[in-house]
Amino acid sequence: RRVDVSNLGYPIQNERIATMMSMLKASVLVNAALLVAFFALKYDRYSSKQQQGLGSGLATKPVQSRVRGLLHAIGRHSKSLNRRPTRVFDAIPGNHDGPGSLENIRLTHPSGAEATIYKFGAAATSYKDASGTEWLAVRPDAKFDGTKAISGGIPHCFPQFGPGELPQHGFARDSMWDLVSAEGSTAVFELTDNEKTRAIWDYPFKATYTVDLADDQLKTKLEVLNTGDKPFDFTGALHSYFDVSNINDVKICGPFKGQNIIDRMQSPPATITADSDDIKITTETDQIVPGVVGAVKIEDAGKAKSLMIKSTQGWKDTVLWNPYGNENMGYEKFVCVEAAAAMEPVSVAPGQSWVADMDLIPATL
Repeated sequence: RRVDVSNLGYPIQNERIATMMSMLKASVLVNAALLVAFFALKYDRYSSKQQQGLGSGLATKPVQSRVRGLLHAIGRHSKSLNRRPTRVFDAIPGNHDGPGSLENIRLTHPSGAEATIYKFGAAATSYKDASGTEWLAVRPDAKFDGTKAISGGIPHCFPQFGPGELPQHGFARDSMWDLVSAEGSTAVFELTDNEKTRAIWDYPFKATYTVDLADDQLKTKLEVLNTGDKPFDFTGALHSYFDVSNINDVKICGPFKGQNIIDRMQSPPATITADSDDIKITTETDQIVPGVVGAVKIEDAGKAKSLMIKSTQGWKDTVLWNPYGNENMGYEKFVCVEAAAAMEPVSVAPGQSWVADMDLIPATL
């Protein structure tokens, strides 16, 4: 569990203190101005009497004008001091309670929606819509001590999806990303090549991951920039774990009927043909649907809600995974529906970038 500092009331208390100090400054300034005006007017009357018959108005008008200008300026300044301080950052830092105390950022939206993202792996581990429904799942066996990737939420598979020449799913999911900015309901994370990454995959790069919390959806964008002088290839995915009421009450809907599906549970992997647009998980599942992405939906009868997984660029394939029957992993409470570039490597020329997006859009059934 993470510590949510918003519950401690510190931002609210600090804002109140700042407001009180501003009011106090304004009060002192106004009182000082009134004293100046009082003595100025007294001097004006005295000077006017001394100059009777010699154009006393010539002395009075400049003093009165100066006093009025002073009071006007003080009034404007006191109003500005009295304004409530602007809160630029709505993102709230926190930590996971446990070994390592991994840092996270909680984004909030006026609608009531909220999301939590960890710097470790740039993994979003919670997305609650405006009604409070949770859409991301974290496995009960997940580690939050930095010893391995967080098993849940939205981990990054980069620069390799699945097994291969590199460590499984690459290094992005168990690397510490930099938090570039966290303003309003948007957070931006960045991962660049370093000694660890170059020992695994010797290419200069910069990956930028943006998470934008809107009133009715969670928007993500991943940009991979080639900062080197030679091209590179990679595969990748957002290994998304979605919270479900019960896996037996869920179906995954999309343009699947007639599509070839790579069934990786068979050895060697075999190609099967989908006979329906609806897929039910009834056994341990590890499948890739090449060329299908962007209009895939999870329908959860238990929640009486659906979640659209929408992608308009970058991601080309859909991956389905669930360790059906594995209680240690909590198989009943999640399904992985992954936006991926798994079948064909992505090529990025020097100085060029690749961009992919995935939006999560809840709805009522």
